[in-house]
Amino acid sequence: MSAKRYSLVLDVGTTGTKAFVFNDRCEAIVKTYRAYPVSSPKSGWVEQDPRLLLKACIQVLRDAVKKSHIPVSRITALGITNQRETTILWDANTLTPIYPAIVWEDRRTKHVCTSRRARHQHEIRTKTGLSLDPYFSASKIEWILTHVPGAQTLADVGRLRFGTVDSWLLTHLCEHAPHVTDETNAARTLLFNIRTKTWDPKLCTIFNIPERILPAVYPSRAEFGWLRSEVIGRSIPVRAVIGDQQSSLYAAITSSQTPRATTKVTYGTGTFVMQLLGTTCSLRAPFFTTLVPTDGGTAYALEGKVTVSGPEVTKRLSSPKKLEIYLHDLSRQVNRYVKRLPVKPKEIVIDGGITRDPNLAIFQEDASGIRIRPLATYDGTALGVALLLRDSS
Repeated sequence: MSAKRYSLVLDVGTTGTKAFVFNDRCEAIVKTYRAYPVSSPKSGWVEQDPRLLLKACIQVLRDAVKKSHIPVSRITALGITNQRETTILWDANTLTPIYPAIVWEDRRTKHVCTSRRARHQHEIRTKTGLSLDPYFSASKIEWILTHVPGAQTLADVGRLRFGTVDSWLLTHLCEHAPHVTDETNAARTLLFNIRTKTWDPKLCTIFNIPERILPAVYPSRAEFGWLRSEVIGRSIPVRAVIGDQQSSLYAAITSSQTPRATTKVTYGTGTFVMQLLGTTCSLRAPFFTTLVPTDGGTAYALEGKVTVSGPEVTKRLSSPKKLEIYLHDLSRQVNRYVKRLPVKPKEIVIDGGITRDPNLAIFQEDASGIRIRPLATYDGTALGVALLLRDSS
C-alpha cells in the first residue's frame, strides 16, 4: 500500500492567515492561525505591513507541519488562497516593499475614480467585468507611483514590481523569486482583460501604469514555483493559487450534483454572492463578472459584495438576541442579490465563519425559499485550494 499523501494550504486573510494540512480525501487534519495588524493612518485609509504578513505566513506553515506530526516527505504540494485587490509594490533588486500594502478596503482614491467614470467606465466594465472603484488595485498602484518618492524612478529603470498578496508571497516563499499571479487575482486589478485573459495596454494607460511592473499570469492550476526548503524543511511545488471568493466557489462547484449555475454565499469578513456563468462572458447589474477555474478550464462567474459582515457579527457576540436580529437582516440582504441572479438557484451553497451559527442557514432558507447546503467545512476558501491541488495531481 502506498504511503498517504498530504497537501499544505495557505489561506491569507485581511487580519490574519491560516495554514491547513489536508489529507488525500481533502479533509483538513490540522489548522493553524496567526494574526497581523491592519492600520488606518487617515480616514478612509487601510494599510498593513507586507513583511509582517509574510512572517505570519511562514510561521503558520511551520506550525501546521509541526502540529501534523507528518513527515515533510509526505507533503506533496502547496496551494495559496488570498484576500484580493490588496496592493503591494516592491523593489525587484532588494525584494523590499516601497510602501505599506494598501488593503482592498482602502478608499483614498475615491475622488480620482469618480472623476474618470464618465469617460472610462464603459470600457473598463466591458473589458474587466468590474466598475471603476477604489476597491480594485489599479488606482492604488497609481497612487503609490504618484505619491511615494522614488517609486516612478524605480518603474522607469525596470526595478519596480506590483503584486496582489499572492504575488508578493510567491516572490518571497519560492526559489528564484518568481513574479507571478493567477487569473482570478489578476481579474480584480482593473488592468486585466477577462475576455482575452491578458493585461490590457489601454487599461494600463488609463491609470498611468507601466505594463512591465505587472506579474506573469497563469491559470489557477499551474506550477507557480517551488517553496524554498528552509520554510518547512523541504522544497515542494506551489500548484494552485486562487482568490478567496473564487476558491470557495470552486469548492461549491466540485461538490455540486448539478454544477451548472452553481450558486454560493460566503459569510466572512465580507458577505459575497457568486453564481457560475459558464464559458460565455456576460455583464449583469449589480454584479461584477470575474473568472473562476473549473474542470473544463477557466469560466466566468457573477459576484456581488453584499456587505461587510464579520465586524458586525463580532460586535453582537455577547448578545444572542442582537445577533439573531442581525443574521435575519443579513439573510434578507443576501436574498435581494439572489433574486437578481440570471438563473434561480436550485440550492445555495454556504461557507464562511459566520455559518458556524446554525441559525443563519435556517434564516437564509426562510428568506430565499431555496434549499441551503453548507460546505463540508466553513473554511470553504481553504477547501477550494485543496480540491484544486487534488485535481491538478
